[in-house]
Amino acid sequence: MTQTLKPSGIPPAGRFALTAALFSSIGQTFFIGLFGADFRAEFGLSDAGFGALYSMATLASGISMFWLGSLADHLSLKRAVAGVLFLLAFGAWLVSSASSAWMLLPGLFLIRLTGQGLMGHLGVVAAGRYALHRRGRAVAMVSYGFILGEACLPPLVALALDQYDWRSVWLGASAVMVLVGLPLLAWLAAPLTGNPAAEAEDRTESDPAGAPLLRRQRMLTHGAFVRVLLVVLVPPVLITAMFLHQGAIAQRQGWTLIEVGRAFVLFAAAQGLAAFLAGRLVDRFSARVLLYVQLLPAAAGVLSLGLLEAQPSLWVMFCGLGVTAGFNSVISAAIWVELFGTRQLGMIRGVYAALMVVSTALGPIVLGGLLDLGTSLMTVGLAVTVYALVVPAAVVPAIVPHRRSGPLSR
Repeated sequence: MTQTLKPSGIPPAGRFALTAALFSSIGQTFFIGLFGADFRAEFGLSDAGFGALYSMATLASGISMFWLGSLADHLSLKRAVAGVLFLLAFGAWLVSSASSAWMLLPGLFLIRLTGQGLMGHLGVVAAGRYALHRRGRAVAMVSYGFILGEACLPPLVALALDQYDWRSVWLGASAVMVLVGLPLLAWLAAPLTGNPAAEAEDRTESDPAGAPLLRRQRMLTHGAFVRVLLVVLVPPVLITAMFLHQGAIAQRQGWTLIEVGRAFVLFAAAQGLAAFLAGRLVDRFSARVLLYVQLLPAAAGVLSLGLLEAQPSLWVMFCGLGVTAGFNSVISAAIWVELFGTRQLGMIRGVYAALMVVSTALGPIVLGGLLDLGTSLMTVGLAVTVYALVVPAAVVPAIVPHRRSGPLSR
């Protein structure tokens, strides 16, 4: 039975989206990066070696997302989230029990696939499908879940590592997934059935959903899709690389672990305010318009590492990355609905998620290699700034919605 949605909002979908994003945290880069020093010491890894191991797991999970993302189009939300949470808990247990770097790899693969990949994916798809009104604000609730994790978990992990070893912390995370996350998300997903957004699109001839169904392979050459990727893939790649190598950057800048933990709170606050603003701007203007400016705050943040003194640069960098992350979390979810509708939202966003995960696998390798070669942070900041100024201005004007242009294809 299809849920009836009221113009005032969709609290059930919003609660599910926020909670799913929160429980995805243990598969996110910021969480894994908190254990980077422990992993390097335990398994004898260099910065580049840890980045390569992480990137192998991320690359494999991204390739898997290319096909698994469409499960959100075929399985009930309740069944999908139960399976994903079970695998996320199992992956955390594998990390806690790893006896070598190669034994760590399957655990990293599972938490990247189910945490960064599928959990956040299910939250975004739920928000997109069950939001007939104020979709930008509904999608922003996914961002709030990510933000809560980024704000609360780094200080909690730092405190936990003072009392327990890193293996115990990962084992505790696995238990929380099963004992808290599984029943909570299954309960929140229970009332979310059907696809009311698609039904509304069927009644609206001018909606982008009237366009033909697309193959996964077709997305890789679709003009609008590729142009959007050139903008929305940059924030996750950049932030992944900066956060995974936060230890090495902190050593160069003279930051302490406690200072970095506090800066994550600023990152979360900036991300939350930016997501709140982006949700309203998307509803008023469009996600496409915001593509022009969303990279600029991150560029300013990274550039500050070379322009400012060590302490100010810490806060400017985390603030800039947070603003761009907040904008991108809303834009990269809402833009696909604007261009393609919701009928294939799981598949389309699954392809995007796969490419996002694969691209984030490359970021740590590149930055780790640059750091090992002694490349200055000023050089890195200048490269990011040039890209942020030039590429969006070049590609955004050519982005247009997908329209009916031929027979349906599957």
